[in-house]
Amino acid sequence: MSLSARFAVAAAVVAALAVFLRTITRPVGNASTEARRFTSSQECRSCHPDVFDEWQGSHHQIAYSNPEVRRLSDDFRNKECQACHLPRPVSETGLLNRTLPRMTRPDEGVDCLTCHLGADGRIVGMRGGASGCAPVADADFLSVSLCETCHNQHKTTDQWRASSYAREGVTCNDCHMPEVPRGAGSGRRHVFEGCHDPQMLRRAATFEMRREGEELIVSTTNSGAGHNFPTEERHRAVDVLVRFHGQAGAAGAWQRLYRFRQPYRDEPGEDTQLAAGATHTERVPIPPDAVRAQARLWYRLNPFAVDGDAASTLLFERELELR
Repeated sequence: MSLSARFAVAAAVVAALAVFLRTITRPVGNASTEARRFTSSQECRSCHPDVFDEWQGSHHQIAYSNPEVRRLSDDFRNKECQACHLPRPVSETGLLNRTLPRMTRPDEGVDCLTCHLGADGRIVGMRGGASGCAPVADADFLSVSLCETCHNQHKTTDQWRASSYAREGVTCNDCHMPEVPRGAGSGRRHVFEGCHDPQMLRRAATFEMRREGEELIVSTTNSGAGHNFPTEERHRAVDVLVRFHGQAGAAGAWQRLYRFRQPYRDEPGEDTQLAAGATHTERVPIPPDAVRAQARLWYRLNPFAVDGDAASTLLFERELELR
């Protein structure tokens, strides 16, 4: 065999060996995607820009940087707060177990990975898929248990389980992550509307005022929330206020008739939150010279908030002519 022929045979053998090695080392299915370890929500943006834009600026995204949270947690010197406001993936400790705090990416707060990174490093979601991050469909991911991991610190999901919403199969997602169009299909909205959204707050309650004889009847009903009203943090409060106008047209001072709230652990007082579907009624004697009555329902982000400041939202105002 000539030298050139030997070189040709050797080259063919090397080429065949290269093909063989590529074949036996080639990832099967989505293995190359499965092996990828996601480390930041920023990695999700290119494939899921609409979801990312919804999450950006949400109270999940700003959970750690929110000035309100930092003030109420004593700038996170209260370490109990950090585990849920800057959490590692829920899968690391498992559903219903307290999350672990992370020390990185404070600007991402409760991020994509908190909910979507599975225990094996793969992404979990509503549906499985073979492209992009190759998500795995996971029924637990869609359950209330995922929310409960953080949101039952103040018994919010316990309140839901005791309500008619749980019996009827209406979950956290139905109200706080409603379905929206996504491409050719649908997905869940990632804004997480809650107590900072006035329209959602107004959908939670019904507020009525009427006269019975010489009494003013003021009623508040938790008609639209699948948990107590207010719920979650103990500093949330809802106030019922009333005032009367005299014959000369002068308005009296606003009086607080009732406060719905769960007190702090070291604070005296009972839990007065309004359970789902429940109604609370206050009866007020009408002053003899009163010609008009007004009632208001205020939502407070903290118990020290006053009418009209940034931490207070006026939900309803009712007026009634008395003469």
